[in-house]
Amino acid sequence: MTTSGNDGSTVGDVLDPVGPLPASVYWRRRAVAVGGALLALLAVLGLTTWLLVPGGSDLPADRAAHSTPDDRAAAPPKPKPKPEQDPARLAAQTPLPTPTGPGAPPGTAGSSPGPATPNAGPGDETVRPDDTPRPSVPVPDAVASPPTGPVPCGDGMIEVRAETGRPTYAAGARPELRLVVTNTSGQPCVRDLDGAEQEIAVWSGDGERKLWSSNDCVNPATEDLRTLVPGQPVAFAVTWSGLGSEPGCAAGRERVGPGGYRVLARLGAVVGEPVPLLLT
Repeated sequence: MTTSGNDGSTVGDVLDPVGPLPASVYWRRRAVAVGGALLALLAVLGLTTWLLVPGGSDLPADRAAHSTPDDRAAAPPKPKPKPEQDPARLAAQTPLPTPTGPGAPPGTAGSSPGPATPNAGPGDETVRPDDTPRPSVPVPDAVASPPTGPVPCGDGMIEVRAETGRPTYAAGARPELRLVVTNTSGQPCVRDLDGAEQEIAVWSGDGERKLWSSNDCVNPATEDLRTLVPGQPVAFAVTWSGLGSEPGCAAGRERVGPGGYRVLARLGAVVGEPVPLLLT
């Protein structure tokens, strides 16, 4: 048998240890010792690599924070609250489309789907009910009326808009202008559509001057208490003579010449957006 050294131990003694304990105990001890040595070697290699490779450890802690875009800077500004409705402000600030050629209409916004008859209607300028068919408008989900009946229509529950019989009229014609009120809430409500509360007006193209008002020469107070159905428009019309006016109509009235104008409609304190009217 081959010996290893002068102590009399053999290779078999090394590979197959003997002692008072079972052999598995000695093999487990050897495995733990070898594993510990490997872990120590890996730790030394990792530390050496970290020391030799320059870079990331010298990066300031706040560098990443400065390189990240600020999401708050990209957020859109909060919308400003709408100013109170004022006819003069609306007439002046609403852009008036520019005709592209002789007699070209400035657009169809506010035009009624009804027939265009420039000289139809009475010779005076009295505002009258208009039954031109109109589609309903979207409203919120229906709300049941209280047991006492429909509530009064507050200003925030209705929408007022102006319409023209057509966007363009020849000079000397009598344009048909309309006021349309719609209950835009989700429940029926009651509103007095008194003639004295209604107004249809023609403003200059720059919005600086009111040229004519349906209340200047004829302003009858007519009690007209109605229950407005949500989404169902109610309209009134007037045949404008094409003449300017002042409150009371005491002064002489001159014909309004060709050009672009704005038409506004009002019910009480609720004023609709202007719509264009072109006289050629």
